[in-house]
Amino acid sequence: MIRGFGHALFYLLALGVLLSGGAALLVHPGAWQAILVCVTGALVTSLICERLARRYLRSTLGALRRVADDVGHGRPASAIDAHPGDDFYKLASAINLVAARLSEATRRQRELHDELRRRERLAFLGELAATVAHEVNNPLDGVQNCVRILRRSEDPVRAAQMLDLIDSGLARIAMIVRRLLTLARENVIKPTPTPVRNVLTRAISALDGKLTAGITIERRDSGEPDTAAVDPQLLEQVFVNLLTNAADSMPSGGELVIAQRCERGGDPSRTAALVHVSIRDSGHGIPPDLLPHIFEPFVTTKRDGKGTGLGLPIASRIIDAHHGALTVETHEDAPGVTFHVRIPRIEPGAAPS
Repeated sequence: MIRGFGHALFYLLALGVLLSGGAALLVHPGAWQAILVCVTGALVTSLICERLARRYLRSTLGALRRVADDVGHGRPASAIDAHPGDDFYKLASAINLVAARLSEATRRQRELHDELRRRERLAFLGELAATVAHEVNNPLDGVQNCVRILRRSEDPVRAAQMLDLIDSGLARIAMIVRRLLTLARENVIKPTPTPVRNVLTRAISALDGKLTAGITIERRDSGEPDTAAVDPQLLEQVFVNLLTNAADSMPSGGELVIAQRCERGGDPSRTAALVHVSIRDSGHGIPPDLLPHIFEPFVTTKRDGKGTGLGLPIASRIIDAHHGALTVETHEDAPGVTFHVRIPRIEPGAAPS
């Protein structure tokens, strides 16, 4: 726009100078040399003025454009130097005022966001501390009761039973502490290109004795390439946890369907960029009131204190570290639930990032 304006201005000035020179030549034909010098000087002067005006407009409007672009993208904007004598003084002052107010609003929003995160963290820590105290206090009460009985008992069989209960309670406390440490620490994965079906096969083999006790296993595999950048040990831990939960939900036996395929992540125009593993059981399911909180610490559906409620939160964090997603689905027309694991796939022929 500036270039077109500059060209139009120069052409108008040149046309005015030529018309003026032509009129002077008609009036005084004998002074053509002086008229030619004047016309040439006027044309050169107008060209220089056009160049200077274009440079001034470009630098001024360029600074305004950069500030407006920074404001539009939420970046800190620097103030524009403007003097009261400049033609763009009012415009530059208005843009500087908008940029300053936006910067202040952004800073205030960041402070409020940090404060909100700090309060949420404190609230979560308070709830977590209360839950941990409750979870650890139960086996501790059992250990203390066993110690009291041991002090009064002289029966060696009774003493052996109490020692076994003490050992079991301490083992549960140690497991809770160990899983809490795993949940609190960032999962630093060591990704290597690995077929997901191989990891799933190892997880099934690791629980083969437990899964086959009255449980029918059906495995469905689309056979598509499923190589993904994963940490095999951590991913196997996720599958083992999900399979164990499925088996525990079917104490009297049932059907376990393990399916694997590739999908586009909801966009038909994309290639199949996700490896999708679903684990469906026919167990007692998850109560509707617990379903939104199933990935929170110490939320469990297992009875008689068999579960700590830390397996699914740890599995969710591991999948998050792989840039994937772990979700749960219930079925109105059938018992049980389905857990879905989605992990980005390495496209065939592409190098892993």
